[in-house]
Amino acid sequence: MKGFCLIAIIIAMLMFYQREPIYTVIIVGIGLALYIVYKARKGGNGTIGSFFSGNQSRQDNRLDDLIALMMLQQLSSTNSQSMGASEQISEQSRKRREAIEKTQKETLDLLSGD
Repeated sequence: MKGFCLIAIIIAMLMFYQREPIYTVIIVGIGLALYIVYKARKGGNGTIGSFFSGNQSRQDNRLDDLIALMMLQQLSSTNSQSMGASEQISEQSRKRREAIEKTQKETLDLLSGD
């Protein structure tokens, strides 16, 4: 019965994926997160960190925190660079739009002059 329910859920998710792929990925992500939390609580400590690894020393925890902070810093610097790139693209599109409008106006002026 459990296998039949899993097959039904998989088929339903595949059908839903054809219509809304983004929402399907979000739903699957939430499901995996809930599964991890459930397994972590069932395992004992109730912390998600214990799910991924066993007992860690205090030094390892500090190193993990340092790595996480470095990853966040890299992500934030990447976001600021991409924002600069999007501003440059919007500036280029604005210039292109102005050139098109200018050409269109010149063409209409030439056609209306006849």
